[in-house]
Amino acid sequence: MMKSVGKTIVLLTLGILLAACSLQSEERKKGELVRIDVQQVEENGTKSEEQIVTDPDDLDAARKAIGNTEWRPNKELEMKRAEDTVATFFYRKDENMPESLTEYRIWFEEDDSATLFSNDEEERYGKLNPENGQILKNLFWEN
Repeated sequence: MMKSVGKTIVLLTLGILLAACSLQSEERKKGELVRIDVQQVEENGTKSEEQIVTDPDDLDAARKAIGNTEWRPNKELEMKRAEDTVATFFYRKDENMPESLTEYRIWFEEDDSATLFSNDEEERYGKLNPENGQILKNLFWEN
């Protein structure tokens, strides 16, 4: 019994460390997430007025959710309807330089999962599980 508890603790610790390293790696690569511009897309393709997300807790939640995306950079995107949301993430690496931008086109599914298309060549097409899809939907649709 003690051996299985010990193994579980070790595996859990490794999982937490890997997740933390992944998020730190993303921040080193892209920079600090400082703002998100969000637009809702109507069925006819018209976009709503832009909303700006700057709350540090909301930015952190969005960064973590996007960090959990299963990216497939070589897969082509074929969607039957327009995206639900366009979110532009502003990353700052250096105070003296302009932010870099990554645009995400997001389709929210009935099961709360999400399909994403990124203009970042290393990401491109991705899927989010229902938990993280719901986080983004709540952030982007209820702000």
